[in-house]
Amino acid sequence: MFTKIINKIKGVLYRMRIIKGVELQQKVDIPVDQSFYDEIARWRCWYRGFYKEFHETWHSVQGIKRSRRLLTLGMAKQVAQEMANMICNEKMEVSCDNEAVSAFIDPILEANGFIDTTQENAEYMMAVGGMVAEVFSDRNNIKVSYVPAENFIPLSWDVNKKIDQAIIVVEQTRKKDFTYTLLRSHLKKEDGDRTIYYIVNELYRSSVNDSTLGQPVDLSIIYPGLEPYIEFPNAKRPFFAYCKPSVANNIDSDTPLGISIFANAIDTLKTIDTVFDSFQREFKLGKKRVIVPNSWLRGGVEKSADGKSRIVTKFDIDDEVFQAMEMDEKNEQFMDISPDLRTQEHISSLDALLKTLSAQTGFSANTFGFEATGLRTATEVVSENSKTFRSKQSNENNIGVFTAEVVESILWLADFLGLHSYPTEEYNVTSSFDDSIVNDKDAKINQQIALKGAGLQSRKRAIMESQGVDDTTALEILEEIAKDEQIVTAGMVDAFGVE
Repeated sequence: MFTKIINKIKGVLYRMRIIKGVELQQKVDIPVDQSFYDEIARWRCWYRGFYKEFHETWHSVQGIKRSRRLLTLGMAKQVAQEMANMICNEKMEVSCDNEAVSAFIDPILEANGFIDTTQENAEYMMAVGGMVAEVFSDRNNIKVSYVPAENFIPLSWDVNKKIDQAIIVVEQTRKKDFTYTLLRSHLKKEDGDRTIYYIVNELYRSSVNDSTLGQPVDLSIIYPGLEPYIEFPNAKRPFFAYCKPSVANNIDSDTPLGISIFANAIDTLKTIDTVFDSFQREFKLGKKRVIVPNSWLRGGVEKSADGKSRIVTKFDIDDEVFQAMEMDEKNEQFMDISPDLRTQEHISSLDALLKTLSAQTGFSANTFGFEATGLRTATEVVSENSKTFRSKQSNENNIGVFTAEVVESILWLADFLGLHSYPTEEYNVTSSFDDSIVNDKDAKINQQIALKGAGLQSRKRAIMESQGVDDTTALEILEEIAKDEQIVTAGMVDAFGVE
């Protein structure tokens, strides 16, 4: 990752360059402050399980100050993973109602491993507050690449905070004594009554120990064939898509960037790790301790049967259970000072803290807990009126919009490359997710039976909801049920001999 990237880029904003005859007088205003990216870096540290300012602690051992790494329960990773897995899993699908568009898009998404990559990056998004997909071409093959949140810098957005211009820090390459940084700016300009989107690729070179981006150099040094300026006269949107968790940004409400789902639970995460570390040390420091007279460990001289002398002790001096103490010879005795382990107190504290964390990160209060066997994650069916379900739905909506924007960018790039014309007919891109966690099959059936019995649901609707079928299939099932009932009734009449 690139440290203090905002400050570095601000150092090279004033420049005049001529690219392919186009004069770019640029004083790019970066409306996001470096402090917000420092927050992103902090969230990533918590996600990794080690935030130095907190987890590197000091303690004194016999007057000597020593550093020690605080143990962590890793709950930042756990909450991000749980939310992402609940939304994006192997059952996620992307479909389009336009057959021609679907036939073109599906192979591209599959070749880029879009579903699998989105699943992985959704977890990062929950942890650091955002994910970015960039659409570009590589030898006429359309690629979709994910960009870390730290490397995405928005430049402008509309009233709905939809980002339309941005700088992406593509990569950093070290070659000999220099560091090369590739920046890609996705920009737009007004041309009469239309907006034209264009891309500017820039390469900067600095010495290895330089704290700045350095000076602009020719792209061909590292990227031969990469165009410095590309204009897309027909495109109606930029060639990137940004997605964030469904959590309002209360850290910097003026920016369009998102925040981590645990951004407002850092104090709880600290307390959880403090208690968890104490729980482990309870066993380490609370092990058995026995005080014995110093003479018992010091030992004495004893003669064996062959007349040789040897030193013997009553206890093994290497056994750390025993602690020596000077005692009067008349009062020499051992004393057991083993402390009582506060196991239940730690378990109860962790359980209460994890329930608090659940509520702070968009889950129902009992989602996470702690028992004698360790960390527990609720496996119960998520009800439709639970906080977890509402968070799931909100995040699915965000990812659905994100996916549709990626597809649209692919279509505009394909149109520019002459691979596929942008569709003249309307099309809709739909992302479907796994809803099996919301209600298990038995729960759905029992619910529909109860509604039908109370007169609150028709038989057809009950079949549709409980079996997950459409209107036509439900009618077919009803017809089959009616036929079966006729057969059974006729059989019963015949059996009793009634004409």
